[in-house]
Amino acid sequence: MKPIFSMFFWAVFAGIVWGGDGFALKHDEAVYGPFLPVVKVADAPPASDVTISGNRLFAVGKRALTVYDISDPMLPKKTASLYGLTEGRQVVVYKENLYITSRMGGMYVVDIRDPDRPRLRAHYDTMELATGIVCDNDVAYVSQRQFGTEFIDISDPDHPRHLGFIVSGEAQSVDIANGLLYAGDWGSRELTIIDVRNPKNPAIIGSGALDGLGDGVYVRGNIAYAATGPHKLRQAPATGHGLDIFSVENPREPKLLGRLKFPAQAVHRNPDFWGVTVDDHHMAYVSDSFNGIFCVDVSDPANPKCVGHCVLPTNERTGNPDAAGSVESGDGCLYVAGHGNGLYVVKTPLARRVPAERECPKLSDPVRPDLPFDEALVRDFAILPTDGQALAAAAWKEGLVWLAAGSEGLLLVDINGPTPVVKSTLATRGFAYDVKIFGNMMFTAEGDNGVGIYRLAEDGEPVPVNHFDTGQPVRQVTVPDPQKWLIAKSGNSIRFFFDISDPVNPKRVWKDQNHRGILYGRDLVDGVSPSGLTACVTQSTGLLWYDFSGPVPTLKTVTFPEKVSFYDGACWVGETLFFFQHGRYGLLKEAEERSREEITWIPVEGLPYFGKASSHEQTICFTDRRNGNIHFLDVTDPEKPQTLRKYSLQGHPELAIFVNGRAVIPCGHAGLLVEKK
Repeated sequence: MKPIFSMFFWAVFAGIVWGGDGFALKHDEAVYGPFLPVVKVADAPPASDVTISGNRLFAVGKRALTVYDISDPMLPKKTASLYGLTEGRQVVVYKENLYITSRMGGMYVVDIRDPDRPRLRAHYDTMELATGIVCDNDVAYVSQRQFGTEFIDISDPDHPRHLGFIVSGEAQSVDIANGLLYAGDWGSRELTIIDVRNPKNPAIIGSGALDGLGDGVYVRGNIAYAATGPHKLRQAPATGHGLDIFSVENPREPKLLGRLKFPAQAVHRNPDFWGVTVDDHHMAYVSDSFNGIFCVDVSDPANPKCVGHCVLPTNERTGNPDAAGSVESGDGCLYVAGHGNGLYVVKTPLARRVPAERECPKLSDPVRPDLPFDEALVRDFAILPTDGQALAAAAWKEGLVWLAAGSEGLLLVDINGPTPVVKSTLATRGFAYDVKIFGNMMFTAEGDNGVGIYRLAEDGEPVPVNHFDTGQPVRQVTVPDPQKWLIAKSGNSIRFFFDISDPVNPKRVWKDQNHRGILYGRDLVDGVSPSGLTACVTQSTGLLWYDFSGPVPTLKTVTFPEKVSFYDGACWVGETLFFFQHGRYGLLKEAEERSREEITWIPVEGLPYFGKASSHEQTICFTDRRNGNIHFLDVTDPEKPQTLRKYSLQGHPELAIFVNGRAVIPCGHAGLLVEKK
């Protein structure tokens, strides 16, 4: 009886009642307005977001874009599909194209001049997990959570080009008006306002505290609307699940005008999206995941009122209500993206099309100049510009380095002279995210196209040996034993283990997955312990140790079995593993089951965040790709670490390698840095 009692308790707490069809829910109509009937569109695939252009509705979801004719608003008819997207997270119409964020898949540009024959124009490699998107003045603004918002030149839709970025609290979704970007920041619980009139040198100018985790944001007139939600059902006091309304007449000092709370969500699981849009008749349409859709009268911003709501029908697979990914207002009806079951139509006289025209606040200040390069960086490093992102490097021989350069593929770079020179290029099947070399064998991570294995000829020409897919984009590979084992980090949280003793016929032997948290960046630690173990720093489950002594790899043990930061990392210095966390490090010789309290921590003055680490002899190079910092540390005496030098740049420094004692650092769109002799 306990699960039933618990479910009943939370239903009462949330102000919801059970409907007649299993777990379908209704909220209290006295508080949230009449329940609006929901109709599912037949044969519609799952969707995370929808948008309208003319008499066509576009929905994005799992690996597909779907087009519907809504000439009859209540009867959408599927007219076309475009497959091959990694994932559909958000979608906007700008001029004659759709711009689609795809989390690990970056950004897609789709030509809809003939909307019933959509055509892929471009696939752009974003800095990180592409989540929110808005377009204006030939720039796409793509929010990427912990790594901020990227600004992409889309004046030539066939060739999007990086302009700049800015880091805020944790940008989930964004809106734009008159050169001001409004970000719904998740972890920091803020509405953040950013001057982006010069995308190469943006600046945060104001912020307002949210009563929950930030996501969807929309600006109309002098008012900003922010949809919020909590991360935990039993969060106390209950925050989020509501609409916060701010005056942004002075965007430097947003002022809270009003706040409306929705019920505490009766279901807690992913997806957890919250969005809002507002028409010119003062009606806000808010999507709140499993809570459904709320229509809110915001004519008096200080006293918003729910005037209607709906909860989506039960998802047969989970037994819970379907999760509303987003809502779009049409003529007399709402269109809701159902994350599990597909597209829904909600008939209501409250609904009107949301016009694109809206007067919003402006800044009269001068536009900021372009950011200069750090003088110390230019003094100490030669810089090789790249068209794609410089993401990983591997030394080959005689001062030659293979560079994984994202959309540019693989570049063979000669670093012997005063200036790095590209000797040859290899167009990879997918974006080149990682590269490792052992002898004449090269292993690559190629995004949607999985793992590549090449044999390097004497002149450096790569000869393909095999490509194999993991089912999700591959961002990192590590090779504990080039004669036997390869690990591929796939998706947000999965590690696949392959037997590559026959590289022509690799065999997947094990899959290990985090069920909480996201693996950002280089989480697998290169190198092995004296007994042949490898390590992985996971955001949610600690430092994992993998044992390769048996016929199949196994998880041997976990050090720090608790949540760690994506800033945390580890690297080998000789036979000692340095584990870095919150401006300090602990030393491990082998896999040990130890808690945070059982470790002797050594502080590093002036280094609150480390980033990822690599070493050469007794020098460790830290690269903080979120904040653009590079830091060299001397650990000859591990008890007394000494800072050697540090740099900052407007870029994303990745894991350094050392070639003949010189640091070689891929830095995303800032190019490849090669330490001068």
